[in-house]
Amino acid sequence: MRRLALLAATVVTAAACAPEGAPVPAPPVLRSAIPSPGATPTPTPDPAGARVRLVRVATLHEPLALATRPGDDTLYVAQKTGQVMAIRDGGVDPVLDLAREVTCAEPYHMGRSGGPTTPPFRVVAYDFGIKHNILRMLAAAGCDVTVVPATTSARETLVLGPDGVFLSNGPGDPEPVTYAVEATRELMERRVPVFGICLGHQILGLACGGRTFKLKFGHRGANHPVKNLQTGQVEVTSQNHGFSVDPDLFRRPQFELTHVNLNDGTVEGFRHRELPVISVQYHPEASPGPHDSHYLFGEFIRMMGARRERL
Repeated sequence: MRRLALLAATVVTAAACAPEGAPVPAPPVLRSAIPSPGATPTPTPDPAGARVRLVRVATLHEPLALATRPGDDTLYVAQKTGQVMAIRDGGVDPVLDLAREVTCAEPYHMGRSGGPTTPPFRVVAYDFGIKHNILRMLAAAGCDVTVVPATTSARETLVLGPDGVFLSNGPGDPEPVTYAVEATRELMERRVPVFGICLGHQILGLACGGRTFKLKFGHRGANHPVKNLQTGQVEVTSQNHGFSVDPDLFRRPQFELTHVNLNDGTVEGFRHRELPVISVQYHPEASPGPHDSHYLFGEFIRMMGARRERL
């Protein structure tokens, strides 16, 4: 880690001091891995759309493009494999797509176990690391649930004829999960009701054009106070995440902040004012509890019912 920290500091300092377009000197320990002097950097877009400054360096045996986001991590994008790296806490860490690692390999089905709805609501649940109790609660609320892999496209989801789409919890950084962000954006444009929690909430934030950032102190535990800004009530919630949606999203009038963390003021939930979209950062399905947020599944049911009446 000490060597990685030295590498990070050397590369960032060199990039900051070099004139625009000038080659950046390599750290001495890496000179043998540097590409030929005539190599030209290839512009690589920043995932968040911010201005990008590129240099050509090498580490971990592969050329990398340096993409800096003001006020955020310094990201490296490996030019051969597309692997994203970040300088965090003085070290170079991979920005891993963990959802792809934990998702189901094939779709599977869970029929409803209760609820008054006839016929049941058809829900497509994206598995980014989904908890079984989520499926139990959807089934108990009258939903017929098809769980699909994280990489499922919007077109493949729409073929299933869903009344609503659920974006599950999951591990890690949401930014590498670009395929899910794209699918979510397309489903929103088709006005399909969408309910996201945890990682699904962050993916929704990105799909709405927002950004996410890494928390200095992640939220872990079963006793986080969250205020519902629509009702004024405070919910005790279960949380387990290290990233948050940037509140700058709510400068846009079509998005409403609905929940806020009372410990640090971070975003805990939002909705779209025109589209049937809701999300929360915490775990309303928490088992054995707390159960303060079970009402959110009822809101999802009402959104699907309103859509069914319109069709």
